[in-house]
Amino acid sequence: MANALDLKPGNFFQMDGDIYTVLSAVHTHQQQRRGVVRIKARQMRSGKTVEFVWRSDERVEDVVIEETALTFLYRDTAGFHFMDEATYEQVTFPEEVVGDAVRYLKENLSVTGLMYGGRPIGIRVPFFVDLKVVEAEPGFKGDTVQGGRKRAVLETGLAVQVPLFIQKGDTVRIDTRTDEYLTRTASNET
Repeated sequence: MANALDLKPGNFFQMDGDIYTVLSAVHTHQQQRRGVVRIKARQMRSGKTVEFVWRSDERVEDVVIEETALTFLYRDTAGFHFMDEATYEQVTFPEEVVGDAVRYLKENLSVTGLMYGGRPIGIRVPFFVDLKVVEAEPGFKGDTVQGGRKRAVLETGLAVQVPLFIQKGDTVRIDTRTDEYLTRTASNET
């Protein structure tokens, strides 16, 4: 059992049989009252974001999550197939466990698999991923009324706003926490 005050972003806890990961934790204290802890957490099974408010001395059941280094191999009707980088065994994650991370998964991408009781409960993608642009609207000189941005579709199907100079075939770096373009890493020009 862990004290609610000790929960920090990235920690896991169990409540009513469901596992949650902490997104944010704020401790507030009012005059002549006990402090309270406001926890914003994501339910691992459904992906829903939930807010909890506890007294600072309340206890929650902490959970030990096993993290495994995995490499994404392929996707089929059975789910998403990964290779364990330590044992070279294949592990299959169902689509509902992968969740929003599917927007960044490309072949040979290294991710962290989250396991509880031998069952996969989620994956954590790197903060930055390099993806190839497969479709980009044309950018015209002087077309800066919209702030110099245009829509581009990446190889995983993710659509992001990119600068006007990005073309089809370029490789761009995306921040997976915000879905924002960061920089061009490779150009299709030779």
